[in-house]
Amino acid sequence: MASFEELFSIGEGFDAFVAHGLPDEIAGVRKVQQQLAEPGTISADTLRRIQAVEGRYHLLIAGEMWCPDCQINITVMDHLQRLQPRVELAVITKGRAEDDLRERRTLERILIPVALVLDGDFQPVGRFIERPLKVVTGGEALKPAYRAGEYLESTLTDLLALFEKAEGRA
Repeated sequence: MASFEELFSIGEGFDAFVAHGLPDEIAGVRKVQQQLAEPGTISADTLRRIQAVEGRYHLLIAGEMWCPDCQINITVMDHLQRLQPRVELAVITKGRAEDDLRERRTLERILIPVALVLDGDFQPVGRFIERPLKVVTGGEALKPAYRAGEYLESTLTDLLALFEKAEGRA
């Protein structure tokens, strides 16, 4: 079984991951990127929290470009790493995750995207699975708004909560 650091090292960067997509899938990623670039999409408080990250974090993400949740949330994770250089990401395939992560993380199945949040020493401090918690707890009623990009900030706040807990600031 590969170590988290080994898996991270063989993972792809965001641009290489996106390049595997079909035109409609890439267009979905570009739409999310445009939304993230619009003023007000990310609150001043969340931007402050991003700048306050003290530790180094590696997001080891299992994802596929055909997955709409991956198009949304991995794009948000890329936005995070562009805003905060102490955060890096690498994307591995769902198949690789099933082979290397399922047993170790006691997941019955791999729902994508799944992001293992690893500290600077590649030790797990948390995980993000499929959708932001606000969307998961809101149920099917929130799905259209989520798909329209209304919960992009929620992905960021879920990850920031994991960073802050690891840093003893939660």
